[in-house]
Amino acid sequence: MLTNARIAACFEEMAFWLEIAGENPFRVRAYQRAAETAAGFAKPLTEISQAKLLEIPGIGKGIASHIAELSAKGSLSDLEALRKRFPKGLLDIVRVQGLGPKRARLLYEELRIDSLESLRSAAQAGKLRGLAGFGEKLEASLLRSIEFAQQASRRMNLWDARLVMSDILAAMKAAPGVRDLAPAGSLRRGKETVGDLDVLCAAQGGAALVEFFTRLPQVERVLAAGETKAVVWLKSQIQCDLRVVPPQSFGAALQYFTGSKEHNVALRELAQRKGLTINEYGLFRAADASRKKPLAGRTEEEIYRKLGLDFIAPELRENRGEIDAARTGKLPELVRLEDVRGDFHNHSDYTDGQESLLDMARAARDMGWDWVALGDHSRSLRVAKGLSIEDLRRTIGEVRAIQAKVPEVKLMRSMEVDILKDGTMDYPDAVIEEIDVVVASVHSAFSQSEADMTARLCRAAANAHVDIVGHLSGRLIGRREAYAVDAQAVLEAGAREGTAFEINGQPQRQDLTDAHARRAVELGAKLAVTTDAHAAAQFRYMELAVLIARRAGLTRKDVLNCLTYGELTEWLARPRPGTRAKSH
Repeated sequence: MLTNARIAACFEEMAFWLEIAGENPFRVRAYQRAAETAAGFAKPLTEISQAKLLEIPGIGKGIASHIAELSAKGSLSDLEALRKRFPKGLLDIVRVQGLGPKRARLLYEELRIDSLESLRSAAQAGKLRGLAGFGEKLEASLLRSIEFAQQASRRMNLWDARLVMSDILAAMKAAPGVRDLAPAGSLRRGKETVGDLDVLCAAQGGAALVEFFTRLPQVERVLAAGETKAVVWLKSQIQCDLRVVPPQSFGAALQYFTGSKEHNVALRELAQRKGLTINEYGLFRAADASRKKPLAGRTEEEIYRKLGLDFIAPELRENRGEIDAARTGKLPELVRLEDVRGDFHNHSDYTDGQESLLDMARAARDMGWDWVALGDHSRSLRVAKGLSIEDLRRTIGEVRAIQAKVPEVKLMRSMEVDILKDGTMDYPDAVIEEIDVVVASVHSAFSQSEADMTARLCRAAANAHVDIVGHLSGRLIGRREAYAVDAQAVLEAGAREGTAFEINGQPQRQDLTDAHARRAVELGAKLAVTTDAHAAAQFRYMELAVLIARRAGLTRKDVLNCLTYGELTEWLARPRPGTRAKSH
Protein backbone atom coordinates (compact mmCIF):
# COMPACT_ATOMS: atom_id res chain seq x y z
CA MET A 1 0.00 0.00 0.00
CA LEU A 2 1.29 3.47 -0.93
CA THR A 3 1.19 5.56 2.24
CA ASN A 4 0.67 9.30 2.53
CA ALA A 5 4.10 9.46 4.19
CA ARG A 6 5.75 8.02 1.08
CA ILE A 7 3.78 10.35 -1.20
CA ALA A 8 4.91 13.28 0.95
CA ALA A 9 8.53 12.11 0.80
CA CYS A 10 8.38 11.95 -3.01
CA PHE A 11 6.99 15.48 -3.26
CA GLU A 12 9.56 16.81 -0.76
CA GLU A 13 12.31 15.30 -2.87
CA MET A 14 10.77 16.73 -6.06
CA ALA A 15 10.79 20.20 -4.48
CA PHE A 16 14.42 19.77 -3.45
CA TRP A 17 15.70 18.70 -6.87
CA LEU A 18 13.68 21.41 -8.62
CA GLU A 19 15.24 24.03 -6.35
CA ILE A 20 18.69 22.55 -6.98
CA ALA A 21 17.96 22.79 -10.70
CA GLY A 22 17.01 26.46 -10.35
CA GLU A 23 13.38 25.94 -11.38
CA ASN A 24 10.56 28.44 -10.83
CA PRO A 25 10.13 29.08 -7.06
CA PHE A 26 6.34 28.84 -7.43
CA ARG A 27 6.69 25.33 -8.82
CA VAL A 28 9.02 24.40 -5.96
CA ARG A 29 6.53 25.75 -3.42
CA ALA A 30 3.69 23.81 -5.06
CA TYR A 31 5.48 20.53 -4.35
CA GLN A 32 6.36 21.64 -0.83
CA ARG A 33 2.70 22.40 -0.15
CA ALA A 34 1.66 19.07 -1.63
CA ALA A 35 4.14 17.29 0.65
CA GLU A 36 2.78 19.10 3.71
CA THR A 37 -0.77 18.21 2.73
CA ALA A 38 0.03 14.55 2.14
CA ALA A 39 1.99 14.21 5.39
CA GLY A 40 -0.85 15.49 7.52
CA PHE A 41 -3.84 14.04 5.67
CA ALA A 42 -5.78 11.45 7.66
CA LYS A 43 -7.31 9.40 4.83
CA PRO A 44 -5.01 7.61 2.35
CA LEU A 45 -4.80 9.84 -0.73
CA THR A 46 -4.76 6.76 -2.96
CA GLU A 47 -8.31 5.98 -1.84
CA ILE A 48 -9.65 9.36 -2.99
CA SER A 49 -10.96 9.93 -6.51
CA GLN A 50 -9.20 12.36 -8.83
CA ALA A 51 -12.16 14.74 -8.65
CA LYS A 52 -12.14 14.75 -4.85
CA LEU A 53 -8.35 15.14 -4.75
CA LEU A 54 -8.69 18.42 -6.62
CA GLU A 55 -10.90 19.74 -3.82
CA ILE A 56 -8.06 19.38 -1.30
CA PRO A 57 -6.05 22.59 -0.80
CA GLY A 58 -2.51 22.14 -2.07
CA ILE A 59 -3.43 19.53 -4.69
CA GLY A 60 -3.90 20.63 -8.30
CA LYS A 61 -4.18 18.63 -11.51
CA GLY A 62 -0.44 18.02 -11.80
CA ILE A 63 -0.10 16.82 -8.21
CA ALA A 64 -3.21 14.64 -8.54
CA SER A 65 -1.77 12.99 -11.65
CA HIS A 66 1.48 12.33 -9.77
CA ILE A 67 -0.47 10.62 -6.99
CA ALA A 68 -2.18 8.44 -9.58
CA GLU A 69 1.18 7.56 -11.14
CA LEU A 70 2.69 6.71 -7.76
CA SER A 71 -0.31 4.54 -6.95
CA ALA A 72 -0.14 2.69 -10.27
CA LYS A 73 3.63 2.33 -10.70
CA GLY A 74 5.13 2.89 -7.27
CA SER A 75 7.44 5.52 -8.75
CA LEU A 76 7.37 8.95 -10.37
CA SER A 77 8.97 9.43 -13.79
CA ASP A 78 9.62 13.16 -13.25
CA LEU A 79 11.37 12.39 -9.97
CA GLU A 80 13.48 9.65 -11.54
CA ALA A 81 14.57 12.07 -14.27
CA LEU A 82 15.63 14.67 -11.69
CA ARG A 83 17.55 12.09 -9.67
CA LYS A 84 19.68 11.30 -12.72
CA ARG A 85 20.79 14.93 -13.04
CA PHE A 86 22.43 15.30 -9.63
CA PRO A 87 24.30 13.14 -7.06
CA LYS A 88 22.07 11.57 -4.42
CA GLY A 89 24.44 12.78 -1.68
CA LEU A 90 23.17 16.34 -2.07
CA LEU A 91 20.10 15.23 -0.12
CA ASP A 92 22.37 14.56 2.86
CA ILE A 93 24.20 17.86 2.49
CA VAL A 94 21.07 19.99 2.93
CA ARG A 95 20.43 18.29 6.27
CA VAL A 96 23.45 20.16 7.61
CA GLN A 97 22.43 23.26 9.54
CA GLY A 98 23.40 26.36 7.60
CA LEU A 99 23.05 24.78 4.16
CA GLY A 100 20.09 24.82 1.82
CA PRO A 101 19.53 23.83 -1.81
CA LYS A 102 21.18 26.97 -3.21
CA ARG A 103 24.35 26.52 -1.19
CA ALA A 104 24.37 22.78 -1.88
CA ARG A 105 24.25 23.50 -5.60
CA LEU A 106 27.08 26.03 -5.28
CA LEU A 107 29.22 23.52 -3.38
CA TYR A 108 28.61 20.90 -6.04
CA GLU A 109 29.24 23.18 -9.01
CA GLU A 110 32.35 24.87 -7.60
CA LEU A 111 34.00 22.10 -5.55
CA ARG A 112 32.19 18.93 -6.72
CA ILE A 113 31.06 18.29 -3.14
CA ASP A 114 28.44 15.55 -3.32
CA SER A 115 28.46 13.86 0.11
CA LEU A 116 28.88 14.62 3.80
CA GLU A 117 32.36 13.14 3.69
CA SER A 118 33.48 15.34 0.81
CA LEU A 119 31.93 18.32 2.60
CA ARG A 120 33.83 17.48 5.78
CA SER A 121 37.11 17.10 3.87
CA ALA A 122 36.65 20.43 2.09
CA ALA A 123 35.79 22.23 5.32
CA GLN A 124 38.78 20.73 7.14
CA ALA A 125 41.02 21.82 4.27
CA GLY A 126 39.66 25.38 4.41
CA LYS A 127 38.30 25.23 0.86
CA LEU A 128 34.82 26.59 1.63
CA ARG A 129 35.76 30.03 2.87
CA GLY A 130 36.66 31.17 -0.62
CA LEU A 131 33.13 30.69 -1.95
CA ALA A 132 30.59 33.51 -2.12
CA GLY A 133 28.47 33.51 1.03
CA PHE A 134 30.89 31.28 2.93
CA GLY A 135 33.50 32.34 5.44
CA GLU A 136 35.80 30.96 8.10
CA LYS A 137 33.08 31.19 10.77
CA LEU A 138 30.51 29.29 8.67
CA GLU A 139 33.15 26.73 7.73
CA ALA A 140 33.82 25.98 11.41
CA SER A 141 30.09 25.85 12.15
CA LEU A 142 29.52 23.36 9.34
CA LEU A 143 32.14 21.00 10.74
CA ARG A 144 30.19 20.91 14.02
CA SER A 145 26.89 20.40 12.22
CA ILE A 146 28.02 17.54 9.95
CA GLU A 147 28.24 15.08 12.84
CA PHE A 148 24.76 16.11 14.01
CA ALA A 149 23.40 15.56 10.49
CA GLN A 150 25.00 12.12 10.23
CA GLN A 151 23.50 11.02 13.54
CA ALA A 152 20.07 12.42 12.66
CA SER A 153 20.01 10.66 9.29
CA ARG A 154 20.08 7.30 11.06
CA ARG A 155 16.77 7.93 12.83
CA MET A 156 13.18 8.65 11.73
CA ASN A 157 10.97 11.19 13.45
CA LEU A 158 8.14 9.74 15.50
CA TRP A 159 5.33 10.93 13.24
CA ASP A 160 6.75 9.32 10.11
CA ALA A 161 7.59 6.17 12.05
CA ARG A 162 4.01 5.93 13.33
CA LEU A 163 2.67 6.25 9.79
CA VAL A 164 4.99 3.51 8.55
CA MET A 165 4.07 1.30 11.50
CA SER A 166 0.36 1.84 10.90
CA ASP A 167 0.83 0.69 7.32
CA ILE A 168 2.74 -2.44 8.39
CA LEU A 169 0.19 -3.35 11.07
CA ALA A 170 -2.69 -2.92 8.62
CA ALA A 171 -0.96 -5.27 6.18
CA MET A 172 -0.09 -7.85 8.85
CA LYS A 173 -3.70 -8.13 10.01
CA ALA A 174 -4.30 -10.19 6.86
CA ALA A 175 -1.55 -12.67 7.76
CA PRO A 176 -2.60 -16.26 8.51
CA GLY A 177 -3.13 -17.22 12.14
CA VAL A 178 -2.70 -13.77 13.71
CA ARG A 179 -4.22 -13.62 17.20
CA ASP A 180 -2.85 -10.26 18.29
CA LEU A 181 -0.61 -7.58 16.89
CA ALA A 182 1.15 -4.58 18.43
CA PRO A 183 4.03 -2.16 17.96
CA ALA A 184 6.80 -2.25 20.55
CA GLY A 185 10.12 -0.51 21.15
CA SER A 186 10.80 3.20 21.38
CA LEU A 187 7.91 3.99 19.03
CA ARG A 188 5.40 2.60 21.53
CA ARG A 189 7.04 4.61 24.30
CA GLY A 190 6.64 7.78 22.22
CA LYS A 191 10.32 8.66 21.80
CA GLU A 192 10.80 11.65 19.50
CA THR A 193 12.87 9.70 16.98
CA VAL A 194 13.03 6.00 16.19
CA GLY A 195 16.04 3.95 15.08
CA ASP A 196 14.04 0.91 13.98
CA LEU A 197 10.54 -0.56 14.20
CA ASP A 198 9.46 -3.52 16.32
CA VAL A 199 6.32 -5.51 15.49
CA LEU A 200 5.06 -8.17 17.88
CA CYS A 201 2.62 -10.84 16.75
CA ALA A 202 0.77 -13.47 18.79
CA ALA A 203 0.20 -16.74 16.92
CA GLN A 204 0.66 -20.49 17.21
CA GLY A 205 3.60 -21.15 14.92
CA GLY A 206 5.53 -18.44 13.16
CA ALA A 207 6.93 -19.74 9.86
CA ALA A 208 3.92 -18.72 7.76
CA LEU A 209 3.79 -15.30 9.40
CA VAL A 210 7.48 -14.71 8.83
CA GLU A 211 7.09 -15.57 5.15
CA PHE A 212 4.04 -13.31 4.85
CA PHE A 213 5.96 -10.45 6.51
CA THR A 214 9.05 -10.78 4.32
CA ARG A 215 6.89 -10.71 1.17
CA LEU A 216 5.08 -7.47 2.03
CA PRO A 217 5.30 -4.87 -0.76
CA GLN A 218 6.73 -2.41 1.78
CA VAL A 219 9.88 -4.55 2.12
CA GLU A 220 12.95 -3.53 0.12
CA ARG A 221 15.16 -6.41 1.23
CA VAL A 222 15.23 -9.21 3.80
CA LEU A 223 18.13 -9.00 6.24
CA ALA A 224 17.34 -12.15 8.24
CA ALA A 225 14.51 -14.65 8.60
CA GLY A 226 13.91 -17.60 10.92
CA GLU A 227 11.03 -19.59 12.39
CA THR A 228 9.73 -16.85 14.69
CA LYS A 229 11.69 -13.72 13.76
CA ALA A 230 12.46 -11.66 10.69
CA VAL A 231 14.44 -8.50 10.08
CA VAL A 232 13.77 -6.44 6.95
CA TRP A 233 14.76 -3.12 5.45
CA LEU A 234 11.67 -1.20 4.37
CA LYS A 235 11.30 1.01 1.32
CA SER A 236 10.63 3.75 3.88
CA GLN A 237 14.36 3.45 4.71
CA ILE A 238 14.06 2.01 8.19
CA GLN A 239 14.67 -1.44 9.66
CA CYS A 240 11.66 -3.40 10.88
CA ASP A 241 11.83 -6.46 13.14
CA LEU A 242 9.01 -9.00 13.48
CA ARG A 243 8.77 -11.37 16.43
CA VAL A 244 6.12 -14.09 16.65
CA VAL A 245 5.28 -15.38 20.13
CA PRO A 246 2.63 -17.77 21.48
CA PRO A 247 -0.55 -16.03 22.73
CA GLN A 248 0.15 -17.02 26.34
CA SER A 249 3.42 -15.04 26.20
CA PHE A 250 2.18 -12.02 24.24
CA GLY A 251 1.90 -9.67 27.23
CA ALA A 252 5.31 -10.62 28.58
CA ALA A 253 6.91 -10.18 25.17
CA LEU A 254 5.14 -6.86 24.62
CA GLN A 255 6.39 -5.59 27.98
CA TYR A 256 9.91 -6.86 27.34
CA PHE A 257 10.32 -5.53 23.80
CA THR A 258 8.66 -2.19 24.58
CA GLY A 259 11.45 -1.44 27.06
CA SER A 260 13.13 0.72 27.95
CA LYS A 261 16.21 -1.28 28.83
CA GLU A 262 16.59 0.67 32.07
CA HIS A 263 12.95 0.05 33.02
CA ASN A 264 13.30 -3.66 32.32
CA VAL A 265 16.46 -3.94 34.42
CA ALA A 266 14.69 -2.31 37.37
CA LEU A 267 11.68 -4.59 36.86
CA ARG A 268 13.91 -7.65 36.76
CA GLU A 269 15.59 -6.60 40.01
CA LEU A 270 12.18 -6.17 41.65
CA ALA A 271 11.16 -9.65 40.48
CA GLN A 272 14.36 -11.14 41.90
CA ARG A 273 13.68 -9.60 45.30
CA LYS A 274 10.31 -11.36 45.23
CA GLY A 275 11.83 -14.72 44.33
CA LEU A 276 10.67 -14.42 40.73
CA THR A 277 12.23 -14.11 37.31
CA ILE A 278 10.87 -12.26 34.28
CA ASN A 279 11.68 -12.51 30.59
CA GLU A 280 9.93 -12.23 27.23
CA TYR A 281 8.12 -15.53 27.85
CA GLY A 282 6.50 -14.66 31.16
CA LEU A 283 6.86 -14.22 34.90
CA PHE A 284 8.06 -17.35 36.70
CA ARG A 285 9.06 -18.49 40.15
CA ALA A 286 12.84 -18.45 40.34
CA ALA A 287 12.76 -22.05 41.58
CA ASP A 288 10.89 -23.18 38.44
CA ALA A 289 13.88 -24.19 36.35
CA SER A 290 11.64 -25.63 33.63
CA ARG A 291 10.00 -22.25 32.93
CA LYS A 292 6.87 -24.15 31.89
CA LYS A 293 4.44 -22.71 34.46
CA PRO A 294 4.29 -18.93 34.09
CA LEU A 295 2.55 -16.95 36.83
CA ALA A 296 1.67 -14.31 34.25
CA GLY A 297 2.40 -13.57 30.61
CA ARG A 298 -0.75 -13.26 28.54
CA THR A 299 -1.18 -9.52 29.21
CA GLU A 300 1.06 -6.71 30.42
CA GLU A 301 -1.48 -5.84 33.10
CA GLU A 302 -1.15 -9.22 34.79
CA ILE A 303 2.65 -9.02 34.66
CA TYR A 304 2.65 -5.73 36.57
CA ARG A 305 -0.13 -6.89 38.92
CA LYS A 306 1.77 -10.05 39.91
CA LEU A 307 4.77 -7.86 40.72
CA GLY A 308 2.62 -5.76 43.05
CA LEU A 309 2.50 -2.79 40.70
CA ASP A 310 -0.18 -0.69 39.09
CA PHE A 311 -0.08 -0.85 35.29
CA ILE A 312 2.61 1.50 33.96
CA ALA A 313 1.80 3.23 30.68
CA PRO A 314 4.45 2.63 27.97
CA GLU A 315 5.26 6.35 27.79
CA LEU A 316 6.49 6.30 31.41
CA ARG A 317 8.79 3.28 31.14
CA GLU A 318 12.16 5.04 31.34
CA ASN A 319 13.15 4.16 34.95
CA ARG A 320 12.55 7.69 36.17
CA GLY A 321 10.66 6.76 39.34
CA GLU A 322 7.66 5.11 37.70
CA ILE A 323 8.20 1.72 39.39
CA ASP A 324 8.16 3.19 42.91
CA ALA A 325 5.11 5.26 41.97
CA ALA A 326 3.35 2.13 40.67
CA ARG A 327 4.23 0.25 43.87
CA THR A 328 2.78 2.97 46.12
CA GLY A 329 -0.28 3.85 44.03
CA LYS A 330 1.10 7.25 43.04
CA LEU A 331 1.21 6.99 39.25
CA PRO A 332 -0.34 10.04 37.59
CA GLU A 333 -3.57 9.65 35.64
CA LEU A 334 -2.06 10.69 32.33
CA VAL A 335 -3.72 13.16 30.00
CA ARG A 336 -5.36 11.51 26.98
CA LEU A 337 -5.96 12.69 23.44
CA GLU A 338 -9.71 12.63 24.07
CA ASP A 339 -9.23 15.09 26.96
CA VAL A 340 -8.07 17.81 24.55
CA ARG A 341 -10.76 20.41 23.80
CA GLY A 342 -8.90 22.68 21.37
CA ASP A 343 -5.66 24.07 19.94
CA PHE A 344 -3.78 27.34 20.46
CA HIS A 345 -1.13 27.37 17.72
CA ASN A 346 -1.79 27.03 13.99
CA HIS A 347 -1.55 29.08 10.81
CA SER A 348 -3.88 30.08 7.98
CA ASP A 349 -3.18 31.09 4.40
CA TYR A 350 -2.94 34.70 5.51
CA THR A 351 0.65 33.79 6.43
CA ASP A 352 2.39 30.48 5.66
CA GLY A 353 -0.53 28.11 6.15
CA GLN A 354 -2.40 26.42 3.32
CA GLU A 355 -6.04 26.98 4.22
CA SER A 356 -8.36 29.82 5.13
CA LEU A 357 -9.41 30.77 8.63
CA LEU A 358 -12.86 29.39 7.83
CA ASP A 359 -11.43 26.07 6.65
CA MET A 360 -9.30 25.80 9.79
CA ALA A 361 -12.33 26.56 11.95
CA ARG A 362 -14.34 23.84 10.21
CA ALA A 363 -11.47 21.40 10.62
CA ALA A 364 -11.36 22.15 14.36
CA ARG A 365 -15.07 21.41 14.51
CA ASP A 366 -14.48 18.13 12.66
CA MET A 367 -11.83 17.22 15.25
CA GLY A 368 -14.62 17.34 17.82
CA TRP A 369 -13.04 20.23 19.68
CA ASP A 370 -15.04 22.70 21.77
CA TRP A 371 -12.89 25.70 20.91
CA VAL A 372 -9.90 26.75 18.81
CA ALA A 373 -7.62 29.77 18.75
CA LEU A 374 -6.96 30.45 15.06
CA GLY A 375 -3.43 31.72 14.57
CA ASP A 376 -0.90 33.30 12.22
CA HIS A 377 2.59 34.84 12.24
CA SER A 378 3.43 38.38 13.32
CA ARG A 379 4.85 41.10 11.09
CA SER A 380 8.62 40.54 11.49
CA LEU A 381 8.55 37.03 10.03
CA ARG A 382 8.46 38.25 6.44
CA VAL A 383 9.41 34.88 4.98
CA ALA A 384 6.06 33.63 6.33
CA LYS A 385 4.11 36.75 5.23
CA GLY A 386 3.72 37.96 8.82
CA LEU A 387 0.71 40.22 9.36
CA SER A 388 0.94 43.99 9.64
CA ILE A 389 -1.04 45.65 12.42
CA GLU A 390 -3.75 46.61 9.94
CA ASP A 391 -4.01 43.08 8.56
CA LEU A 392 -4.04 41.62 12.05
CA ARG A 393 -6.97 43.81 13.08
CA ARG A 394 -8.83 42.92 9.91
CA THR A 395 -8.40 39.20 10.56
CA ILE A 396 -9.55 39.57 14.16
CA GLY A 397 -12.79 40.90 12.72
CA GLU A 398 -12.90 38.03 10.25
CA VAL A 399 -12.61 35.46 13.03
CA ARG A 400 -15.52 37.13 14.84
CA ALA A 401 -17.58 36.97 11.64
CA ILE A 402 -16.69 33.33 10.97
CA GLN A 403 -18.11 32.35 14.36
CA ALA A 404 -21.64 32.49 12.96
CA LYS A 405 -20.68 30.03 10.21
CA VAL A 406 -19.16 27.52 12.62
CA PRO A 407 -21.31 27.77 15.75
CA GLU A 408 -20.32 24.32 17.01
CA VAL A 409 -16.85 25.48 18.08
CA LYS A 410 -15.92 28.64 19.97
CA LEU A 411 -13.40 30.71 18.00
CA MET A 412 -10.60 32.95 19.25
CA ARG A 413 -7.83 34.81 17.46
CA SER A 414 -4.32 33.75 18.42
CA MET A 415 -1.04 35.01 17.05
CA GLU A 416 2.44 33.57 17.15
CA VAL A 417 4.20 36.82 17.99
CA ASP A 418 7.92 36.98 17.35
CA ILE A 419 10.24 37.54 20.30
CA LEU A 420 12.64 40.14 18.96
CA LYS A 421 16.37 40.05 19.59
CA ASP A 422 16.11 42.13 22.76
CA GLY A 423 13.20 40.11 24.16
CA THR A 424 10.47 42.60 23.29
CA MET A 425 7.37 41.65 21.32
CA ASP A 426 6.83 42.18 17.60
CA TYR A 427 3.68 44.28 18.20
CA PRO A 428 3.11 47.17 20.63
CA ASP A 429 1.37 46.29 23.89
CA ALA A 430 -1.82 48.08 22.86
CA VAL A 431 -2.09 45.85 19.78
CA ILE A 432 -1.21 42.66 21.64
CA GLU A 433 -4.05 43.32 24.08
CA GLU A 434 -6.48 42.95 21.17
CA ILE A 435 -5.32 39.35 20.55
CA ASP A 436 -7.17 36.60 22.41
CA VAL A 437 -4.18 34.24 22.80
CA VAL A 438 -0.54 35.30 22.45
CA VAL A 439 2.04 32.60 21.71
CA ALA A 440 5.52 34.17 21.81
CA SER A 441 8.29 32.44 19.86
CA VAL A 442 11.84 32.96 18.60
CA HIS A 443 12.26 32.85 14.81
CA SER A 444 15.48 34.82 14.33
CA ALA A 445 19.01 35.45 15.66
CA PHE A 446 19.46 31.81 16.66
CA SER A 447 23.22 32.25 17.10
CA GLN A 448 22.99 34.56 20.12
CA SER A 449 25.13 33.62 23.10
CA GLU A 450 23.50 31.51 25.80
CA ALA A 451 23.39 34.50 28.14
CA ASP A 452 21.73 36.73 25.54
CA MET A 453 19.24 34.08 24.38
CA THR A 454 18.34 33.25 27.98
CA ALA A 455 17.78 36.92 28.82
CA ARG A 456 15.71 37.30 25.64
CA LEU A 457 13.43 34.37 26.45
CA CYS A 458 13.20 35.21 30.15
CA ARG A 459 12.02 38.70 29.26
CA ALA A 460 9.34 37.24 26.99
CA ALA A 461 8.29 34.59 29.53
CA ALA A 462 7.90 37.28 32.18
CA ASN A 463 5.93 39.56 29.84
CA ALA A 464 2.42 39.91 31.24
CA HIS A 465 1.03 40.16 27.69
CA VAL A 466 2.34 36.71 26.75
CA ASP A 467 0.06 33.74 27.40
CA ILE A 468 2.27 30.92 26.09
CA VAL A 469 5.96 30.66 25.21
CA GLY A 470 6.29 28.68 21.98
CA HIS A 471 8.84 25.96 21.05
CA LEU A 472 11.36 26.88 23.74
CA SER A 473 14.48 25.20 22.30
CA GLY A 474 14.04 26.26 18.67
CA ARG A 475 15.28 22.92 17.38
CA LEU A 476 14.19 21.23 14.18
CA ILE A 477 14.83 17.51 14.64
CA GLY A 478 17.35 16.27 12.12
CA ARG A 479 17.81 19.75 10.64
CA ARG A 480 18.72 22.31 13.29
CA GLU A 481 20.12 21.94 16.78
CA ALA A 482 18.55 23.76 19.70
CA TYR A 483 19.97 27.21 20.31
CA ALA A 484 22.01 27.79 23.46
CA VAL A 485 19.64 28.69 26.30
CA ASP A 486 19.30 28.06 30.03
CA ALA A 487 15.89 26.40 29.87
CA GLN A 488 15.63 26.17 33.66
CA ALA A 489 15.91 29.95 34.00
CA VAL A 490 13.26 30.54 31.33
CA LEU A 491 10.87 28.03 32.88
CA GLU A 492 11.32 29.69 36.26
CA ALA A 493 10.64 33.13 34.79
CA GLY A 494 7.45 31.94 33.14
CA ALA A 495 6.24 30.04 36.19
CA ARG A 496 6.67 33.14 38.39
CA GLU A 497 4.58 35.24 36.01
CA GLY A 498 1.94 32.57 35.33
CA THR A 499 2.95 32.16 31.69
CA ALA A 500 2.31 28.76 30.11
CA PHE A 501 4.73 26.81 27.91
CA GLU A 502 3.98 25.07 24.65
CA ILE A 503 4.46 21.40 23.83
CA ASN A 504 4.61 21.75 20.05
CA GLY A 505 3.50 18.58 18.26
CA GLN A 506 4.89 19.50 14.84
CA PRO A 507 6.97 16.39 13.98
CA GLN A 508 10.25 18.23 13.44
CA ARG A 509 9.83 20.30 16.59
CA GLN A 510 8.34 18.16 19.40
CA ASP A 511 9.31 21.01 21.71
CA LEU A 512 9.16 21.21 24.78
CA THR A 513 10.87 17.91 25.39
CA ASP A 514 9.31 15.61 27.95
CA ALA A 515 12.07 16.50 30.45
CA HIS A 516 11.45 20.24 30.11
CA ALA A 517 7.68 19.75 30.27
CA ARG A 518 8.02 17.76 33.47
CA ARG A 519 10.26 20.46 34.98
CA ALA A 520 7.81 23.20 33.98
CA VAL A 521 5.01 21.49 35.90
CA GLU A 522 7.28 20.95 38.91
CA LEU A 523 7.86 24.72 38.91
CA GLY A 524 4.11 25.35 38.82
CA ALA A 525 3.65 26.33 35.17
CA LYS A 526 0.80 25.24 32.93
CA LEU A 527 1.41 23.52 29.59
CA ALA A 528 -0.35 23.93 26.24
CA VAL A 529 -0.28 21.03 23.78
CA THR A 530 -0.37 22.43 20.25
CA THR A 531 -0.24 21.32 16.63
CA ASP A 532 1.51 24.23 14.88
CA ALA A 533 -0.72 23.10 12.01
CA HIS A 534 -0.16 24.75 8.63
CA ALA A 535 -3.00 22.74 7.06
CA ALA A 536 -6.24 21.39 8.44
CA ALA A 537 -5.02 17.80 8.25
CA GLN A 538 -2.11 18.71 10.50
CA PHE A 539 -4.40 19.13 13.48
CA ARG A 540 -3.58 15.43 13.87
CA TYR A 541 -0.17 16.50 15.16
CA MET A 542 -1.97 16.88 18.48
CA GLU A 543 -1.27 13.15 18.86
CA LEU A 544 2.47 13.85 19.19
CA ALA A 545 1.98 16.75 21.59
CA VAL A 546 -0.13 14.56 23.86
CA LEU A 547 2.45 11.76 23.69
CA ILE A 548 5.12 14.16 24.93
CA ALA A 549 2.79 15.31 27.70
CA ARG A 550 2.22 11.70 28.72
CA ARG A 551 5.96 10.98 28.73
CA ALA A 552 6.31 13.98 31.04
CA GLY A 553 3.71 12.48 33.39
CA LEU A 554 1.21 15.28 32.82
CA THR A 555 -2.41 15.05 33.93
CA ARG A 556 -5.51 16.91 32.72
CA LYS A 557 -5.02 19.61 35.35
CA ASP A 558 -1.55 20.42 33.98
CA VAL A 559 -2.76 21.04 30.42
CA LEU A 560 -4.66 24.18 29.38
CA ASN A 561 -6.25 22.40 26.41
CA CYS A 562 -8.34 20.32 28.83
CA LEU A 563 -10.20 23.41 30.05
CA THR A 564 -13.71 24.17 28.90
CA TYR A 565 -14.13 27.38 26.92
CA GLY A 566 -15.46 29.12 30.00
CA GLU A 567 -12.57 27.93 32.16
CA LEU A 568 -10.07 28.93 29.47
CA THR A 569 -11.43 32.45 29.12
CA GLU A 570 -11.19 32.83 32.89
CA TRP A 571 -7.55 31.76 32.74
CA LEU A 572 -6.82 34.15 29.87
CA ALA A 573 -8.50 37.00 31.78
CA ARG A 574 -6.60 36.35 35.01
CA PRO A 575 -5.22 39.58 36.48
CA ARG A 576 -1.59 40.20 35.54
CA PRO A 577 0.47 43.33 36.27
CA GLY A 578 0.44 45.90 33.49
CA THR A 579 -2.34 44.39 31.37
CA ARG A 580 -5.99 44.99 30.72
CA ALA A 581 -8.29 42.00 31.17
CA LYS A 582 -9.20 40.24 27.94
CA SER A 583 -12.86 39.88 27.06
CA HIS A 584 -14.36 37.07 24.98
